[in-house]
Amino acid sequence: MSPARSPGKKSRPSLASRYRVIVGLRVREQLRDAPPQLQGYVAGVVAFLRADPTAASAAFTVVGGAEYKTVIFSLAGGHGFLDYQVFDEQRVVVLADLIWLE
Repeated sequence: MSPARSPGKKSRPSLASRYRVIVGLRVREQLRDAPPQLQGYVAGVVAFLRADPTAASAAFTVVGGAEYKTVIFSLAGGHGFLDYQVFDEQRVVVLADLIWLE
C-alpha cells in the first residue's frame, strides 16, 4: 500500500516532462554584454520555460503568436521582450531573439 498524498502538496514534475531550452546564437550574443540583472532574469525565465513554456507568471506576461511566443517583462532600467519557439513533440524551446529597451 502506498502512502496517501497530502492534499496541500503538489508532486514534483518528472524530469521526463520538462522541456529542453536551447539558447539561440543571436540571444547568446545579445546576453554576452548585457547587464548582470538582465542575464539573471533571462536565466530565471529559462527555468520557468523548462517547466511550462506556454504559461505566464506573476513576473512576466507571455503573448502567443502562430510561430513565436514572446515573454514581456520589466526590470529597473528597462523593458524586455524574449521571443521563443516551442516544439511540443520534441519537448524543446528555442530562444530566438531578445530585445532590451532602456
